[in-house]
Amino acid sequence: MVEPSPGEREFIERIGMFFETLGTARMMGRIYGWLMIGPEPQQSITELAAALQASKASISTMIRQLELGQLVERVPVPGSRQHHYQLRSGGWTQILRSRVDRLRPGIETAEFGLSIVGSDRPNQRERLYELMDFFDFVGVEYGEEHVRRWEAYAERARARRAGERS
Repeated sequence: MVEPSPGEREFIERIGMFFETLGTARMMGRIYGWLMIGPEPQQSITELAAALQASKASISTMIRQLELGQLVERVPVPGSRQHHYQLRSGGWTQILRSRVDRLRPGIETAEFGLSIVGSDRPNQRERLYELMDFFDFVGVEYGEEHVRRWEAYAERARARRAGERS
């Protein structure tokens, strides 16, 4: 087991706190951070628990959430019976897509509100339209075209970094 250095520990904690600002558990961020910078790209729950000084139960619970969120993936390791995990390529793109997908129920709820609020209540209807318009706008602005622009940007950034190393 490799022990994180003091600098690595600080990075891990910073990522953990960043994940908290996103509304998730700090431990999810800590796991993500260690998988990002740790010497082994694939780690078992036992290895993660030891490196992060956390219980296996906590790691197991959080790794399942990261897997569901498509930020990590389980990978086979020849000769090992333990599950190993690594960062999933394109995970943040999946997060962006899933956030946009979650807006659809907001639009549907606003539409339902409009169906039950009569025209004799124009202020309430306007608030419902504003809610619906906001979710629709965000869905359009951060929808598939936005994802394609992000992917193109990321590819250009990778190519630029590769060119700098040459």
